[in-house]
Amino acid sequence: MKIVEMISIRKEFPGVVALDNIDFALEEGEIHGLVGENGAGKSTLINILAGVFQQSSGEIRFFGESLRLNSPSDALRRGIGVVYQDTVLDPYFSSEENIWLGREPSKLSVLKGKKTRSDTKELCEEFGIEVPLRVPVGTLSVAKQKMVEILRALSMNSKVLVLDEPTASITQSDTDNLFKILRNLKKVGISVIFVSHHLDEVFDLCDRITVLRNGHYEGTYASSELSTRSLIKLMTHRDLTDQYPKQEYKTEGEVLKVSNLSSVRLGLKNISFEVRKGEIVGFFGMVGSGRTELMKSIFGAGEVDSAEIFIEGQPVKVSNPSRAMKTGIYLCPEDRRREGLVQDMSIIDNLSIPFLGTLTKFGVIDSKTANSKAKKLSKDLEIKTPSLRTIVSNLSGGNQQKVVLGKWLMGPKSRVFIFDEPTQGIDVGAKTEFYKIMQDIAGEGCGVIFVSSDIRELLGVADRIYVMRLGRITAEFGREEFDQSSILENALSDTVSMGSGNCE
Repeated sequence: MKIVEMISIRKEFPGVVALDNIDFALEEGEIHGLVGENGAGKSTLINILAGVFQQSSGEIRFFGESLRLNSPSDALRRGIGVVYQDTVLDPYFSSEENIWLGREPSKLSVLKGKKTRSDTKELCEEFGIEVPLRVPVGTLSVAKQKMVEILRALSMNSKVLVLDEPTASITQSDTDNLFKILRNLKKVGISVIFVSHHLDEVFDLCDRITVLRNGHYEGTYASSELSTRSLIKLMTHRDLTDQYPKQEYKTEGEVLKVSNLSSVRLGLKNISFEVRKGEIVGFFGMVGSGRTELMKSIFGAGEVDSAEIFIEGQPVKVSNPSRAMKTGIYLCPEDRRREGLVQDMSIIDNLSIPFLGTLTKFGVIDSKTANSKAKKLSKDLEIKTPSLRTIVSNLSGGNQQKVVLGKWLMGPKSRVFIFDEPTQGIDVGAKTEFYKIMQDIAGEGCGVIFVSSDIRELLGVADRIYVMRLGRITAEFGREEFDQSSILENALSDTVSMGSGNCE
């Protein structure tokens, strides 16, 4: 039985057709994958189903009844719950308070705490979901916060659950647990729309897959009918036989050297490593290994107790991001939305902010120069946008990541680029573009640090890989020594010491 039917859906924004004649159908008790490159229209389609946007034309049917969803509350009342990629919870409220927020059991305006606790416990037991209920949500892991959001949607008697990139920032064990829960929901007749750029997860979990490309419908297929290669070709209209292109550049002298970096507050312990010109150095480790904390420290955004940092052999003091920028160290942070961009400003404003001083004359911004540089960068990086005045929050994840990178390319000559999870939440085509961009930067004589939780892309792109565990570098592997099992063992165990140098 079809629960949701979206027929010939078209959505227009000023100057842009985001969706053009899209068909989508969701069966009862089905897990349905929705895939496509960044900008394909997945988020727009989800937002129409969630009542955030209204279609320009086309029809939505829910259990066979034609309807128009005018607001998110309309969708919730119908039983459509959405868990977005970015958590939408109050960090200071407990799990159970977030689940029932605005719908708390009460009598004569007095909250019934016992009723709230019993209802929450019953909800958790019914769907087999375990989360700490009485602690502030902000203290929970990203995975546990996702579970709270799922519980909140289920508490509203949702018949349809939409998950947008739910595994983007969680560990493999948390992913396995999430999949177990989703399969249990399927057994009780709840239908799931699963949006992910991780195609192996889509094949593992989903019964059917719908493919969008550039706002157009490419088809719906049983998962068994497709291979990874054929799915990528549907998404991109390209045959990505070489997903990890590797160009060989001559590596020269040392561009960055870090010696004995330690921070009690950040849990970093006596970290030493170096990066050469023309080299891509990978950093791998599990969640909590200290990779992001280390990168922020090198950029001057972490509280460091001791460290020696050298740029091209010269000692430098990197006490804050401004000093890091002056030495030519640039960071594309893991959380691009909160730390890499000003979401309510335009593309051109975001590109210009870091180096406004170089774009001013007598205290006035030289708009002509700023526009010229921004247009060139937008073209070089292939940022897909109708205008440089577009608000950056309206861009897809891959295009937002290009803006984060582009703002550093607006500045003076760089020496070291740090990419922290740059391909997280972006599609396979955009990932390949980013691998090429990193290699082009290395080819210009810069040092590139590439932090990733995806060991496959590090093996494909990096020249060397450092492995981190519990705030320490546990091993270093040269390209000729790359071995996935050994790298994983060093990331997971204290008893293993493999690789060439810098093992502790």
